[in-house]
Amino acid sequence: MAQHALVTGSSHGLGAHLAARLAADGWKVTGLGRRPASETRGTPGVDYLQADLSRPETLELITDRLGEAPDLIVHNAVSYPPRPAHELSLVELEEVFRVNALVPYRLSLDLLAATPDTKFTSVIVINSESMFHADRDSGAYAASKAALRVLTGSLADACRSRNAGVATLLLGPLADPDKLAQLRRVAARRGIDEAEITRVFLRKSNPDLVIEELIDFDACYRSVQYLTGLGRAANGMLCRLDGGSAGSLI
Repeated sequence: MAQHALVTGSSHGLGAHLAARLAADGWKVTGLGRRPASETRGTPGVDYLQADLSRPETLELITDRLGEAPDLIVHNAVSYPPRPAHELSLVELEEVFRVNALVPYRLSLDLLAATPDTKFTSVIVINSESMFHADRDSGAYAASKAALRVLTGSLADACRSRNAGVATLLLGPLADPDKLAQLRRVAARRGIDEAEITRVFLRKSNPDLVIEELIDFDACYRSVQYLTGLGRAANGMLCRLDGGSAGSLI
Protein backbone atom coordinates (compact mmCIF):
# COMPACT_ATOMS: atom_id res chain seq x y z
CA MET A 1 0.00 0.00 0.00
CA ALA A 2 1.30 3.44 -0.92
CA GLN A 3 2.33 5.73 1.91
CA HIS A 4 0.15 8.76 2.47
CA ALA A 5 1.48 12.34 2.52
CA LEU A 6 -0.27 15.60 3.36
CA VAL A 7 1.15 18.78 1.82
CA THR A 8 -0.35 22.12 2.82
CA GLY A 9 0.02 25.15 0.58
CA SER A 10 0.07 22.90 -2.48
CA SER A 11 -1.95 25.02 -4.91
CA HIS A 12 1.16 26.50 -6.54
CA GLY A 13 4.86 27.15 -6.12
CA LEU A 14 6.97 25.00 -3.84
CA GLY A 15 4.01 23.17 -2.33
CA ALA A 16 2.73 22.10 -5.76
CA HIS A 17 6.22 20.91 -6.66
CA LEU A 18 6.61 18.88 -3.46
CA ALA A 19 3.18 17.29 -3.89
CA ALA A 20 3.90 16.40 -7.53
CA ARG A 21 7.31 14.91 -6.74
CA LEU A 22 5.92 12.83 -3.88
CA ALA A 23 3.14 11.52 -6.14
CA ALA A 24 5.68 10.72 -8.87
CA ASP A 25 7.66 8.73 -6.30
CA GLY A 26 4.63 6.60 -5.45
CA TRP A 27 3.10 8.43 -2.51
CA LYS A 28 -0.63 8.89 -2.15
CA VAL A 29 -0.80 12.66 -1.69
CA THR A 30 -3.46 14.91 -0.21
CA GLY A 31 -2.81 18.54 -1.08
CA LEU A 32 -4.38 21.51 0.67
CA GLY A 33 -4.57 25.01 -0.78
CA ARG A 34 -6.58 28.20 -0.60
CA ARG A 35 -7.13 28.44 -4.36
CA PRO A 36 -10.04 26.63 -6.04
CA ALA A 37 -9.06 23.42 -7.80
CA SER A 38 -9.92 25.04 -11.13
CA GLU A 39 -7.03 27.47 -10.60
CA THR A 40 -4.44 24.77 -9.91
CA ARG A 41 -2.66 22.37 -12.20
CA GLY A 42 -4.09 18.88 -11.92
CA THR A 43 -1.42 16.40 -10.84
CA PRO A 44 -1.93 12.63 -11.09
CA GLY A 45 -1.79 11.05 -7.65
CA VAL A 46 -2.61 14.28 -5.80
CA ASP A 47 -6.04 14.62 -4.19
CA TYR A 48 -6.40 18.39 -3.93
CA LEU A 49 -8.66 19.93 -1.28
CA GLN A 50 -9.52 23.61 -1.18
CA ALA A 51 -9.09 24.80 2.40
CA ASP A 52 -8.65 28.30 3.78
CA LEU A 53 -6.43 27.86 6.84
CA SER A 54 -7.10 31.42 7.97
CA ARG A 55 -10.66 30.40 8.89
CA PRO A 56 -11.03 28.93 12.42
CA GLU A 57 -13.50 26.24 11.32
CA THR A 58 -11.11 24.80 8.70
CA LEU A 59 -8.96 22.93 11.19
CA GLU A 60 -11.76 20.65 12.34
CA LEU A 61 -12.83 20.00 8.74
CA ILE A 62 -9.34 18.81 7.86
CA THR A 63 -8.96 16.54 10.87
CA ASP A 64 -12.41 15.04 10.25
CA ARG A 65 -11.52 14.40 6.60
CA LEU A 66 -8.14 12.79 7.29
CA GLY A 67 -8.87 10.97 10.55
CA GLU A 68 -5.44 9.82 11.67
CA ALA A 69 -2.13 11.35 10.65
CA PRO A 70 -0.67 10.37 7.29
CA ASP A 71 2.83 8.92 7.07
CA LEU A 72 4.23 12.33 6.14
CA ILE A 73 2.98 15.85 6.88
CA VAL A 74 4.64 18.76 5.07
CA HIS A 75 3.57 22.13 6.42
CA ASN A 76 4.20 24.56 3.57
CA ALA A 77 1.16 26.86 3.67
CA VAL A 78 2.05 30.53 4.00
CA SER A 79 0.15 33.79 4.30
CA TYR A 80 1.76 37.09 3.32
CA PRO A 81 0.31 40.21 4.93
CA PRO A 82 -1.59 42.45 2.50
CA ARG A 83 0.14 45.59 3.78
CA PRO A 84 3.18 46.64 5.84
CA ALA A 85 3.15 45.36 9.40
CA HIS A 86 2.39 48.70 11.03
CA GLU A 87 -0.76 49.10 8.88
CA LEU A 88 -2.35 45.72 9.67
CA SER A 89 -5.49 45.38 11.74
CA LEU A 90 -5.65 42.90 14.59
CA VAL A 91 -7.86 40.61 12.49
CA GLU A 92 -5.31 40.62 9.66
CA LEU A 93 -2.48 39.90 12.08
CA GLU A 94 -4.44 36.99 13.54
CA GLU A 95 -5.01 35.51 10.08
CA VAL A 96 -1.30 35.66 9.25
CA PHE A 97 -0.35 34.00 12.53
CA ARG A 98 -3.08 31.38 12.17
CA VAL A 99 -1.87 30.21 8.76
CA ASN A 100 1.87 30.58 9.34
CA ALA A 101 2.17 29.23 12.87
CA LEU A 102 -0.94 28.21 14.80
CA VAL A 103 -2.58 25.82 12.32
CA PRO A 104 0.59 23.80 11.59
CA TYR A 105 1.07 23.31 15.33
CA ARG A 106 -2.53 22.49 16.23
CA LEU A 107 -3.18 20.35 13.13
CA SER A 108 -0.13 18.23 13.84
CA LEU A 109 -1.14 17.72 17.46
CA ASP A 110 -4.71 16.77 16.54
CA LEU A 111 -3.70 14.31 13.80
CA LEU A 112 -1.00 12.68 15.92
CA ALA A 113 -3.39 12.31 18.85
CA ALA A 114 -5.75 10.31 16.62
CA THR A 115 -2.98 8.04 15.31
CA PRO A 116 -1.95 4.69 16.83
CA ASP A 117 1.58 4.84 18.21
CA THR A 118 2.45 1.79 16.13
CA LYS A 119 2.41 4.06 13.07
CA PHE A 120 5.35 6.39 12.41
CA THR A 121 4.63 9.92 11.19
CA SER A 122 7.21 12.34 9.86
CA VAL A 123 6.32 16.04 10.23
CA ILE A 124 8.36 18.46 8.11
CA VAL A 125 7.79 22.14 8.83
CA ILE A 126 8.89 24.50 6.06
CA ASN A 127 10.13 27.76 7.56
CA SER A 128 11.88 30.87 6.30
CA GLU A 129 15.04 32.78 7.11
CA SER A 130 12.82 35.87 7.09
CA MET A 131 12.41 35.43 10.84
CA PHE A 132 15.94 36.79 11.26
CA HIS A 133 15.40 39.95 9.22
CA ALA A 134 12.38 41.84 10.55
CA ASP A 135 11.95 45.51 9.70
CA ARG A 136 9.16 48.09 9.84
CA ASP A 137 7.31 46.54 6.92
CA SER A 138 8.04 42.82 7.34
CA GLY A 139 7.72 42.52 11.12
CA ALA A 140 4.39 40.69 11.15
CA TYR A 141 5.51 38.04 8.66
CA ALA A 142 8.88 37.60 10.38
CA ALA A 143 7.20 37.30 13.79
CA SER A 144 4.80 34.64 12.49
CA LYS A 145 7.75 32.62 11.22
CA ALA A 146 9.56 33.02 14.53
CA ALA A 147 6.42 31.80 16.29
CA LEU A 148 6.33 28.81 13.94
CA ARG A 149 9.93 27.96 14.87
CA VAL A 150 9.15 28.08 18.61
CA LEU A 151 5.96 26.03 18.24
CA THR A 152 7.81 23.47 16.11
CA GLY A 153 10.27 23.02 18.95
CA SER A 154 7.38 22.56 21.36
CA LEU A 155 5.80 20.03 19.01
CA ALA A 156 9.06 18.08 18.81
CA ASP A 157 9.22 17.96 22.59
CA ALA A 158 5.62 16.71 22.70
CA CYS A 159 6.69 13.92 20.32
CA ARG A 160 9.71 12.93 22.41
CA SER A 161 8.07 9.64 23.42
CA ARG A 162 5.86 9.24 20.36
CA ASN A 163 6.50 7.32 17.17
CA ALA A 164 7.05 10.54 15.22
CA GLY A 165 9.77 12.87 14.04
CA VAL A 166 9.28 16.66 13.78
CA ALA A 167 11.88 18.58 11.80
CA THR A 168 12.27 22.08 10.37
CA LEU A 169 13.45 22.80 6.83
CA LEU A 170 14.59 26.43 6.93
CA LEU A 171 14.72 27.94 3.45
CA GLY A 172 16.41 30.95 1.94
CA PRO A 173 15.64 32.69 -1.39
CA LEU A 174 13.83 30.25 -3.68
CA ALA A 175 13.80 29.95 -7.46
CA ASP A 176 10.10 30.68 -7.55
CA PRO A 177 8.78 31.04 -11.14
CA ASP A 178 7.48 34.55 -10.43
CA LYS A 179 10.84 35.66 -9.04
CA LEU A 180 12.69 34.11 -11.97
CA ALA A 181 10.40 35.89 -14.44
CA GLN A 182 10.96 39.19 -12.64
CA LEU A 183 14.74 38.78 -12.77
CA ARG A 184 14.58 37.90 -16.47
CA ARG A 185 12.65 41.10 -17.17
CA VAL A 186 15.18 43.20 -15.26
CA ALA A 187 18.09 41.50 -17.03
CA ALA A 188 16.50 42.13 -20.45
CA ARG A 189 15.78 45.76 -19.61
CA ARG A 190 19.36 46.38 -18.50
CA GLY A 191 20.89 44.26 -21.25
CA ILE A 192 22.91 42.04 -18.94
CA ASP A 193 23.12 38.32 -18.26
CA GLU A 194 20.37 36.76 -16.13
CA ALA A 195 22.93 35.00 -13.95
CA GLU A 196 24.62 38.33 -13.22
CA ILE A 197 21.39 40.08 -12.28
CA THR A 198 20.64 37.16 -9.93
CA ARG A 199 24.01 37.56 -8.25
CA VAL A 200 23.41 41.31 -7.84
CA PHE A 201 19.93 40.68 -6.44
CA LEU A 202 21.20 38.18 -3.87
CA ARG A 203 24.08 40.39 -2.73
CA LYS A 204 21.81 43.38 -2.27
CA SER A 205 18.96 41.49 -0.64
CA ASN A 206 21.16 39.97 2.07
CA PRO A 207 24.93 40.48 2.44
CA ASP A 208 25.16 37.30 4.55
CA LEU A 209 24.24 35.08 1.61
CA VAL A 210 27.05 32.87 0.32
CA ILE A 211 25.22 31.62 -2.78
CA GLU A 212 24.95 33.15 -6.24
CA GLU A 213 21.93 31.21 -7.47
CA LEU A 214 18.40 30.95 -6.14
CA ILE A 215 17.58 27.70 -4.35
CA ASP A 216 15.72 25.39 -6.72
CA PHE A 217 12.63 23.44 -5.74
CA ASP A 218 14.28 20.07 -6.33
CA ALA A 219 16.87 20.83 -3.65
CA CYS A 220 13.98 21.43 -1.27
CA TYR A 221 12.38 18.13 -2.22
CA ARG A 222 15.62 16.22 -1.69
CA SER A 223 15.88 17.82 1.74
CA VAL A 224 12.34 16.66 2.58
CA GLN A 225 13.30 13.15 1.45
CA TYR A 226 16.40 13.21 3.64
CA LEU A 227 14.59 14.41 6.76
CA THR A 228 11.79 11.88 6.25
CA GLY A 229 14.29 9.07 5.82
CA LEU A 230 15.94 9.82 9.17
CA GLY A 231 12.84 8.67 11.02
CA ARG A 232 12.66 9.45 14.74
CA ALA A 233 16.29 10.59 14.71
CA ALA A 234 15.12 13.77 12.94
CA ASN A 235 12.90 14.83 15.86
CA GLY A 236 13.89 18.37 16.79
CA MET A 237 16.23 18.71 13.82
CA LEU A 238 16.79 22.01 12.00
CA CYS A 239 17.98 21.68 8.41
CA ARG A 240 19.12 25.00 6.92
CA LEU A 241 18.90 25.27 3.15
CA ASP A 242 19.21 29.03 3.32
CA GLY A 243 22.43 29.99 1.59
CA GLY A 244 23.87 31.20 4.87
CA SER A 245 21.27 33.97 4.95
CA ALA A 246 20.91 33.92 8.73
CA GLY A 247 24.60 34.64 9.25
CA SER A 248 27.41 32.39 10.40
CA LEU A 249 26.57 32.27 14.12
CA ILE A 250 22.91 31.19 13.98
